[in-house]
Amino acid sequence: MNSIQTALSSARFNRIMLGLGVLVLAAGALTLILKIAGGNDNTDVNPSPGFVPTLPQKTTPLKNSQGITVRTFGQLDPQVRSTIHTFLATVVPRRNVGRSWNVVAPSVKAGYTYKKWTHADALPVNFYPVDDVKTARYYLDEANTQDILIDVGLSAPAKYGMRPTTFQLGLVPVGKGAKTKWLVNYFMPRWTPPLPVN
Repeated sequence: MNSIQTALSSARFNRIMLGLGVLVLAAGALTLILKIAGGNDNTDVNPSPGFVPTLPQKTTPLKNSQGITVRTFGQLDPQVRSTIHTFLATVVPRRNVGRSWNVVAPSVKAGYTYKKWTHADALPVNFYPVDDVKTARYYLDEANTQDILIDVGLSAPAKYGMRPTTFQLGLVPVGKGAKTKWLVNYFMPRWTPPLPVN
């Protein structure tokens, strides 16, 4: 064997070559990861010319007809509480659905006529067989001049075998001036994922 063959077949040379191969492989993998993770979005980070940022409208606390700032459900005007009770007693349990037409916001009724609303098999409102709206628990989350958000604790008659559920119910003002009415535009179960037990 000549000296080159001896050097190429030595254990030391093989370890060096293995180390270089691992380094080249690691560099290639790192380059690939950076290329993929870096994304391919070439959008300019600066806003386009003429862009004017808009902030959300400033909200004003809601005052009831007596001029009191509304902080609890009981402080809401009787018309608002009546709207909520009518909604919960009619369209939610699917009883006398026609009575709900005047308490539901146009955004919820979009695409429906009164006749279609009263005879539809599927409505854009969650079904829940409300036992009694008078015994429901109401908690005011927020009340300002643009929206009202309430938590409603409902229970169903025992025959349904359904557990009590808390829903969030939202209302928005519809109309202008003295003709403004608060109508329901949101009704969804409030669900919080369970915390894992260690």
